[in-house]
Amino acid sequence: MTEEQPAGPAVVEGAVIEAAPTATPGIRPSAIVLRADQDEFDHKQLSTLALISPGLANAPRGHLAMFFHYCVRTGLDPFARQIYMIGRTNWKAADNPDEPEKTWTIQTGIDGFRTVAHRAAAKAGESISYEDTVYYDSEGNAHEVWLSKAYPSAVKVTVVRGTARFPFIARWDEFAPTYYDRKSSAYVVAKMWQQMPAHMLRKCAEAGSLRMAAPQDLSGVYVDEEMARADSEAVVREAEEATRRLRQAAGLEAGKLSGDDTKNGSADDAANTSTEKPAPKKRARPAKKAAPAAAPDAQVEQDQAQPKRKPRKRAEPGRAAS
Repeated sequence: MTEEQPAGPAVVEGAVIEAAPTATPGIRPSAIVLRADQDEFDHKQLSTLALISPGLANAPRGHLAMFFHYCVRTGLDPFARQIYMIGRTNWKAADNPDEPEKTWTIQTGIDGFRTVAHRAAAKAGESISYEDTVYYDSEGNAHEVWLSKAYPSAVKVTVVRGTARFPFIARWDEFAPTYYDRKSSAYVVAKMWQQMPAHMLRKCAEAGSLRMAAPQDLSGVYVDEEMARADSEAVVREAEEATRRLRQAAGLEAGKLSGDDTKNGSADDAANTSTEKPAPKKRARPAKKAAPAAAPDAQVEQDQAQPKRKPRKRAEPGRAAS
């Protein structure tokens, strides 16, 4: 008789998933661990993922099924934050009703990318190695080490899987995230990218190279640094949208007009001015003139209204004394 081997974890597409829970003394099976007998997240797992990423509570079921598939395929643990799915506002939906309100991206850290790529290469009997990283300045000159205080213009990382080379160049203008700084009234580079510009850009180049080396396992998955620019653009769009709503509520949105609107507005103002004339200014009154002579009729009425005095008798001239 051959000795029966103990049942080990079930492996599905390179991912390690626990088989049916076994009675292990002193250890209770986790209630949220991904099991081999399930094909989607259960209620407890979704509740836990919603605590890690609150946006997942509103994710469509199809996207959650896709996220489960990537967790199984990559073997990364979503509950340990090794892999996660993030929803971002789709600004195209405002103009196109066929566009979804959110776009969902599956992301991980660079360590997760390395783990998946090395696991895929080992499964194929190959190994993964790296060539020297090359940094480029704005003039196109290559550097083995970046020592300048200026930002590198590009970084080149080449992953070697077996005998195949997979070079990838990440440009600063394509990946560096910028935010609007209200104090300086200008767009500035994100803080982490200011502190470690060469390191952050190198991770973007390495992620692109690893994705090329292991497309079956890493296609559709992105590292956080690759999506930093998308996050910054989302913040800017949300700030612009909030500002627009505030201006509309305050009645100031109409003040921002294009050239044609400005012309029309000035014409309308001119029309309103022509129809609604301002009240004329009062002129100074001239000095009072002497009252004109009363008309004959008026004079008669005035004489009749006043009582007539009896005429005094004039003294007759004295007679001569007799």
